[in-house]
Amino acid sequence: MENSSFDKWQADYAAHGVATFPVDANKRPMVSRYNKFGLVGSDAIASKFTSAPAIGFMCGRRSGVTVLDVDSTDERVLADAVDRHGHTRIIARSDSGHFQAWYRHAGERRLIRPRRNVPIDILGGGFMVAPPSRIAKGSYQFIQGSLDDLESLPTLSDAPAHPGTVCAETLSADWGRMRDGNGRNDALFRLFGRAAHNCDDFEQLLDYAKTKNEQLGEPMEDARVVSTANSVWKMQCEGRNWFGRPGVHFFSDEALPLIDTDPDLFRLLAFIKSKNRPGRPFMLTNSFHQRWGWSEKRLARTRKRGLGRATSASSAQPILDMQLSMSGATNTKTKTPKTKGEQRH
Repeated sequence: MENSSFDKWQADYAAHGVATFPVDANKRPMVSRYNKFGLVGSDAIASKFTSAPAIGFMCGRRSGVTVLDVDSTDERVLADAVDRHGHTRIIARSDSGHFQAWYRHAGERRLIRPRRNVPIDILGGGFMVAPPSRIAKGSYQFIQGSLDDLESLPTLSDAPAHPGTVCAETLSADWGRMRDGNGRNDALFRLFGRAAHNCDDFEQLLDYAKTKNEQLGEPMEDARVVSTANSVWKMQCEGRNWFGRPGVHFFSDEALPLIDTDPDLFRLLAFIKSKNRPGRPFMLTNSFHQRWGWSEKRLARTRKRGLGRATSASSAQPILDMQLSMSGATNTKTKTPKTKGEQRH
């Protein structure tokens, strides 16, 4: 692709069935409702943006392209990715030296870091900047294949059906029917919060936010999406984003007395809080004492004190639904009185 202006680039992509739009030097679309552009609309605005430095298109159903976005300059990461997901004819390099492997869209969604600790996103939705864009940090270029290979792209192999634990793209079954006034705004806020943990910058979060907003029955206005994403990103940068990250919280008037007078119970409660949501039951078996090198008696006494606090009318500690299972124990030193029905005859 030797052309050097957006209208020429647009024509090249259109000839291969891909609708594009102009993008500025900061990787932001230069037109509104860019996600709705078809080939006719794309062609209509091409001559108005001849000086646009970059070009973009919507991944997924509109373009027929899913992109495996390798967020690394390490060619070994790219090699591992294509070994796992299948070799493809088109590979591009971004302005930052990262890699983009193109595949034929087969219903994949936009998944940010679907696998923990693997710097790869699956772009089955949302927009992406494409070659031969030239922006502030550098240029995009095809390093393997060209637009002529679009019709022979393979589909992505081993694509996660659902997002990983870190980036929760958990959507309500009624997501497509959600509208203003029925929990839509709160649902988006929580979803953005979970996604932010796996976004490298605000632009990536905003791109994700706009993609998910488009799937609503009544999308939120664009300015509100930007404002909400800004709030979430500020929380993320300040270390206040707790969405999707279980934690341990004690009020000072609960924690300090326990630390001073009953560190065993404080340790046990902290462990239970870290592993469970509030109000959930937690099973403690006999073998649990081995985790910390405690005796079974020490564990049993600590549990009993915890249950005593939970049922005390004067205690501020929430009720703890803990169970200590003795059924699987061997060589148990703690004797439990038998009921009449258990007495030997």
